[in-house]
Amino acid sequence: MKFTKMGMILLLMAVLVVSGCSDSEEGPGGVSEMAEELGVDVISTSFDDFGVVFCDPETSQDEIAALVDEEYKGNFVQWTGTIYAVTNNGKSYTVQVQHCPDSLSDAAVTFNINQNEAASNLIKGQELTYLGRITRYQKGVGFWVEEASIVSE
Repeated sequence: MKFTKMGMILLLMAVLVVSGCSDSEEGPGGVSEMAEELGVDVISTSFDDFGVVFCDPETSQDEIAALVDEEYKGNFVQWTGTIYAVTNNGKSYTVQVQHCPDSLSDAAVTFNINQNEAASNLIKGQELTYLGRITRYQKGVGFWVEEASIVSE
């Protein structure tokens, strides 16, 4: 069982390396114009890049945390998920986003202050594409994505 998990993690890392070397195109599954305008390198345009490991109940929280620290921390992602909750933190908004089928929230996404007006209009159940930097992984919470912006379709 442990070898299977390690194999999945190694496979995921190989996919990340290969996908990072390919040209991204704008549009569904590609890097948004916003990312290009901001000049950020997006290492993942689909939660599915990581979801095969993250959404697997057999993968331990420690294995996920280690992989996030090694491969994702400090990097930008552009993912689409379903809004579970929206919170006004006083200065900015944080949105809990569901990516895995059997979860409530897999990412806590904190938006830039300049996104407050748009974020105030987000509602539970709405599909959301966001661009942000992964800052950490917390057991029981999921990914912390900060410096985020809402990506218009």
